[in-house]
Amino acid sequence: MGYFEYIDVAPLVATGRDYGKRPGMATFAQLEFIRTIWVEWSAASADDGLNTWLKKTFKVDSFRFVTAKDASRVITALKSMKARAA
Repeated sequence: MGYFEYIDVAPLVATGRDYGKRPGMATFAQLEFIRTIWVEWSAASADDGLNTWLKKTFKVDSFRFVTAKDASRVITALKSMKARAA
């Protein structure tokens, strides 16, 4: 750990809102992973584009309404989009 501090590497910090524990909904870690893949794929940090894509593709009105079941589908879809772009 000291070596990383020496070379001035900062730890990753979560950037999104934590909506707390919600039964049946995606966890904070899943939402952060979705947001991270989206930023890597789109090169934009705005959640508006992600919300638009979620509404069109998964019929989810907002990022915070992604269910646990849909979270894995969203992650898989974003990974395949990212792989095709590479």
